Amino acid sequence: MGERPARPASILVVSNHGAVVGGGELSLLDLLRGLDRDRWAPVLVVPEDGEVATRGRDLDLPVHVIPLPPLRRPGPGSVRSVSALVRLSRAGDAALIHANGSRAMAYAAVAGRLTARPTLWHVRVADRDGLVDRALCAVATAIIATSRAVARRFPWAPAKVRVVPNGVDLKRFAPRPPSSALRASLGVPPSAPVALSIGRHVPEKGYRHLVDAAALVERARPGVHWVLVGDGELRSELEARARRLGLESRVHFTGWRDDVADVLALSDVFVLPSQSEGFGRVLVEAMAMGRAIVATAVGGVPDVVLAGRTGLLVQPADPVALADAVRALLDDPARAARLGAAGRARAESSFSLGAHVHAVERVYDEVLARAARDAGPR
Repeated sequence: MGERPARPASILVVSNHGAVVGGGELSLLDLLRGLDRDRWAPVLVVPEDGEVATRGRDLDLPVHVIPLPPLRRPGPGSVRSVSALVRLSRAGDAALIHANGSRAMAYAAVAGRLTARPTLWHVRVADRDGLVDRALCAVATAIIATSRAVARRFPWAPAKVRVVPNGVDLKRFAPRPPSSALRASLGVPPSAPVALSIGRHVPEKGYRHLVDAAALVERARPGVHWVLVGDGELRSELEARARRLGLESRVHFTGWRDDVADVLALSDVFVLPSQSEGFGRVLVEAMAMGRAIVATAVGGVPDVVLAGRTGLLVQPADPVALADAVRALLDDPARAARLGAAGRARAESSFSLGAHVHAVERVYDEVLARAARDAGPR
């Protein structure tokens, strides 16, 4: 770590979203919560007021709402937003600008160039974006990638990329006895096995295949209950699919919940059916809770879940393989318990929130030291 400064360095943090739309926003908020306030003074910028702003204010952060119009339709609004970021950067004497996501980076990069501030791009998605990636990488001082799969998005610029896995609060996500009251409130019978999944109901998360897998499990091993925490554009379609398959009493759609750790405690197995996944923060949460995992071997998932050691990995878009893996763990509770215990140990050794925060702070130190060298003596 660098020397403690006379006053904290101001970090202008620009979020892609004003709402919590996934693990990226939760991870950003965890980072902001964990930063050493004696060394860093984060200022949060959101494109619209919402949950991210509310949680930022709860952390006693200065929060500014600056719209970030879509990149494909730039216009006068885009100019006004860049100007607002420039004014904010200068007024707060920002030491660097930290952009969480591509749209945020596009605006942060222009503001950084106009104010001669280094710009850090935090990338959480493994899917490539062609010329946009090339352009944003060229203007980024450094890139934080959440997994090796995300880092592979930038094969032409390895020197700029730092792999920093997400971390979770291991005290909040710790093994605990399940709540019978919570189980009852979700409509799950007292002794029924529970398969749990958490995520957005969007195509890339693979929930159509999960519902199909639930039907296969029901035929071979009746009585398993599936709890799906989340929401999104496909929710009504997924609910209709479950009804058509006769699973309305087996598959429980809860919407988003704040008591994720307590819901995880109810589960016998955690299932992630994604077809695309940059990291998979929920996997670390589940491992920290000591849950055995079934997940698809896509993107950054193999960086998190060690196949056969902390969970079972299957190919994406394969309901049969997903169902077989879930059944294998439900049929062998001792194996599931071993995988869960190994997952907790891996979360402690590799994915603690403290380790994540310290790693990001080291990138801050590196970027600022390089900027100071480049600026030379004054």
